[in-house]
Amino acid sequence: MSTPKFPQLVMIIRHGEKPGNPATDTNGGPNLSVLGSARAAALPSLFTPDPTVPPSTNPPSQLACDVIAGSTAEFSGTYVSSEMPAGSSRFPSPNFLFATEATNSSSRPVETITPLSQALASLKNSALNTTINHHYPDDSYGDLANLILSDSQKYGGQVILICWHHGKAPQLAEALGVPKSQLTPWDPWQPTVFDLVFQITWNTSGQANLVVGYQQLLFADTAQA
Repeated sequence: MSTPKFPQLVMIIRHGEKPGNPATDTNGGPNLSVLGSARAAALPSLFTPDPTVPPSTNPPSQLACDVIAGSTAEFSGTYVSSEMPAGSSRFPSPNFLFATEATNSSSRPVETITPLSQALASLKNSALNTTINHHYPDDSYGDLANLILSDSQKYGGQVILICWHHGKAPQLAEALGVPKSQLTPWDPWQPTVFDLVFQITWNTSGQANLVVGYQQLLFADTAQA
């Protein structure tokens, strides 16, 4: 059987909440806020493997926040193991993880999917590549898209999760082939929105299609449309 030319699914999410006022896009520090760390810790619940697998052979390992809140309201705690009952997974487990390269102004994308990377790595008999590729700067979204689309031997037929900054996320989706007309409602990605999940698939002709989902992880997250 030949290798599929395109990934099975590419999902793009934004990093978790940050310190400061997101409405004005002010930056209160390079790390996640306490609320953002809570989102990061909850993300594994969206991507756990098939919940019908007996927990004894494939436990749905999750992480919880050990919160230490300072005056800057940045998250300065750690993530601790928290075995949680298996639940319904609304999104498939990613085979590959990408995040925007960390800088002095933001390491939030890497921080956001670190709990997911750790949770997936803890699964027994897992063939998932749980290492986070964080080598691409925010403005190099085109290079990342080219990598994914050009290496069908590695990424063809795979499920990929990308955590990016909201300002370039629509452009990343466009670089992956999503038509501008499908991105219109989400471009620009509003600075106060942290819970979208862009889901990109390709048909047999190579046409990309975008479906937008919602995480529904924290209080006040968008209700599923």
